[in-house]
Amino acid sequence: MKTQPLYLKDSYLKEMKAKVLDVKPDGNGWKVIIDKTVFYPMGGGQPTDQGTLTSDLWKSEVYQVLMKDGEIWHHLKSSDQPTIGMSLHGVINWDRRYKNMRVHSAGHVVDFAMYLLGYSPKTLMPFKGDHGKKSYIVYLGSLNEDVKQRLEDKTNELVKKDLKFTTLFQPFEVLQKEAIYLQPGLPINKPLRTLRLETVGAVADGGTQVKSTKEVGEIIISSIEDKEGNTVVNYSLAS
Repeated sequence: MKTQPLYLKDSYLKEMKAKVLDVKPDGNGWKVIIDKTVFYPMGGGQPTDQGTLTSDLWKSEVYQVLMKDGEIWHHLKSSDQPTIGMSLHGVINWDRRYKNMRVHSAGHVVDFAMYLLGYSPKTLMPFKGDHGKKSYIVYLGSLNEDVKQRLEDKTNELVKKDLKFTTLFQPFEVLQKEAIYLQPGLPINKPLRTLRLETVGAVADGGTQVKSTKEVGEIIISSIEDKEGNTVVNYSLAS
């Protein structure tokens, strides 16, 4: 990958200096690869970052950031073409990013609560999630009991404890020994990003996260549904 993903080391970075490495037409605008970025590309259930890229004589809105064929492309609303080698100043829409961080971290708090209640990853196996406007986690398997209130209570117990989230890169073999579960298909030939929740456990994760459960705030479990033999936990932030 040509771009250094600064967001993986520090989710709280709001801006950066960068240079354009590649430019391609994109509908009525342009898309660019730059040498470093704080913009999170849509993926892992987390929505794309948005913001601006500017130079001394040029400015564009970044409306979408996508990972394609191993490269991070910033999609621009600009009729003026940026040029390779151009120096840019990038700034993300922090309000949008921070909300996405809180929602994404909330999903992990819910998932860790399911683990502590003993339902995951044995009875239910985490499969996928979405951490956008309609947030949910899909688990493979079904429950034969109503756990909605228990899950909400355990989730918010973790929030009130103000437990710390930390991230680091480590070999697959090390992560495999400490993770409470691993998603299928993870690469085994490169370091993987580990997300740890203090006193609870660790999972593999590539998104942006807040520093503690207290930052997430109160979490609402709006419903738990059984869909075709799978369990869908729908959740949201109280504010």
